[in-house]
Amino acid sequence: MSGLDENRMVALCQRLVRIPTVNPYSGDKAPSGEWAGLLAIEEVFKAMGATLSRIPCDDEVFTRYQILAPCGRQVEKRHNVVAEFMFGDGQGPTFLLDAHIDTVAVDTYDGDPFSGELREGCLHGRGTSDDKGGIAVMIEAVKMLLACPEGLRGKLVCCVVTDEECDGAGRGSLSCIAHLPKPDAAMVIDGDCDCLQNGCNGFVTARVTVPGRSGHSAYGGLNAIEQAFKLLPALERFRTLRGDQPGIFNFGVFQAGDHPANVPASALLAFNIKTSLDDMRAAQERDGVDSGVLVRELFERCLAEAVAEEETLRKSPPTVTWVKDVPAASSMAVNPDFIAFAQSAYLDATGTVPTVKPLGGWGDLAHFLRVGIPTVGIGTGTPGMSHAASERVTVADMVKTAKAAALITARFLSA
Repeated sequence: MSGLDENRMVALCQRLVRIPTVNPYSGDKAPSGEWAGLLAIEEVFKAMGATLSRIPCDDEVFTRYQILAPCGRQVEKRHNVVAEFMFGDGQGPTFLLDAHIDTVAVDTYDGDPFSGELREGCLHGRGTSDDKGGIAVMIEAVKMLLACPEGLRGKLVCCVVTDEECDGAGRGSLSCIAHLPKPDAAMVIDGDCDCLQNGCNGFVTARVTVPGRSGHSAYGGLNAIEQAFKLLPALERFRTLRGDQPGIFNFGVFQAGDHPANVPASALLAFNIKTSLDDMRAAQERDGVDSGVLVRELFERCLAEAVAEEETLRKSPPTVTWVKDVPAASSMAVNPDFIAFAQSAYLDATGTVPTVKPLGGWGDLAHFLRVGIPTVGIGTGTPGMSHAASERVTVADMVKTAKAAALITARFLSA
């Protein structure tokens, strides 16, 4: 397809990066929220002639689709933007594009996180790789189709969503799935370039609170940090039982104490634990729901064994709180032919054969796949740059992804 305007796409990405859209639950001291970015996106879509609507984030969707996730999060000024475009008489298939506008924290970013600087072929700033580059690609792909609509027939639905990051568990995309008519297929624009995602891993997130007893260091107490250290063998046992592969078990948070002269009264540990399709199948067979429940139970057993062997832990045992459980998913269970269709279009658009593999982490495409929507993931991101302290995206990768996204969409709407 022709009509791609690289400068226009780069300028839009720069504009979006320069508007802070940090998730309110990022951990930053003063996160911006996404409101200003959502208004900017609506302005862009309105100028393109879209029919616009807003879908609020809805906690009820987690219950409806049996997802464990944080509820009661901020709703005001955190809606999801839906832009609809009709091609021909609109009576053909419906194709949905999805990308998220919320970003992770910026307080520890190396430099100006909102610079949007273009340097040596790369755009720099928070969200460039994850996922404002994806939004810019989505919009450029739609503009390419609008400039050459001949032969297209059906409806194109674009969702720019919130709460993908920071334990949001894809609440924005899931709310769109719940409230919009079911599309015939979907493409989630998030992840690394040069590959198509045919599914993703799942994750469970645990918070472990270890109690102690406060006191002056000269006189003692029950040191919560030392108590937490006693759990390390249990954590290593869990890691070993899970296969001890890179990324399968991340010890991400340890918080305790306020001064060297004080005995800490509590310690907080938090973990991200990867789950697999095999874990989903095992849970489905036992409980009828694809989830990481068996992995959660194994984690709790390992901790319980450590507690049983140590007197002070028995008297003051740790507590485990499960923050989220987002399931693994695969296109093979929905429509594997759709991945081959997307791969062919990607090759024709870019001249390169994309790698087909699951997303390394978890992504919103899991929600689409779980409800039976043929879905492919495609990304602009530079490997290792998502959430990085020096996040960036390569302009050439944005161009490649926009071409591929446009052709995949055009072929689906002309089938």
